[in-house]
Amino acid sequence: MRSSLALSLPDKRAVLLRHKLFWEAPQAVIERLALRAQPLSFRSGQRIFRRGDESHGLLAVVSGHVRISAADPEGRSELVMNLIGPDEVFGEIALLDDGPRTADAIAATRCCLLLLERRDLLPLLNDFPVLAVRLLAILSGRLRRTSQQLSDRAFVCAEQRLAKVLLTLAGGSDRDGTRVLTTQRELGHMVGLSREGTNRHLSAWQRKGYISLVPGACTIDDYKALQKIAQGSEAGVT
Repeated sequence: MRSSLALSLPDKRAVLLRHKLFWEAPQAVIERLALRAQPLSFRSGQRIFRRGDESHGLLAVVSGHVRISAADPEGRSELVMNLIGPDEVFGEIALLDDGPRTADAIAATRCCLLLLERRDLLPLLNDFPVLAVRLLAILSGRLRRTSQQLSDRAFVCAEQRLAKVLLTLAGGSDRDGTRVLTTQRELGHMVGLSREGTNRHLSAWQRKGYISLVPGACTIDDYKALQKIAQGSEAGVT
């Protein structure tokens, strides 16, 4: 179950202004959306929506990360298509065509979101075409990232993918000591590894001093070392 989150009107206004979709949007647009936006929170591993669910609108990430994926009918395997982080939005396809959700969305870490309902957004897209153009640009960028994600899954080794995901979850911070709040199971989902395989790589990195592990979290102790692995410029560990 999703849970509501206490977020003041000024806080919601600030969140919306940080999202690319609403950059340079008229103040009246931000005020209208901030009044109606619904703050929600999800714990790591919690499902936000399922493929085929009815769409209620667009979701903006306040904090944390959300993985967008598709699972086989039996739920035995999962293909991660995108990882959505702070100051990004998702759920835009169903917003535009009013169809069902096209993929699953699951909290990759503990996350806070803002739900912007379709009935509130669509009139604004009609009244302010610049928002529609920006939404198309976001869609194009999302397709590029999905293509890269699928290419990595096919051609990049698991260790390199794992390093890339950890650096992404670090939120672009290149400082040693950055903490990533997610489980090894969730990391495995994101890179296509079993929990055991994920643990093997993480434990090896911990022995080398690259990271520190605690239940439900990982601290990056040597950002540059992980960056070299992500770029494929360091030999793998087993």
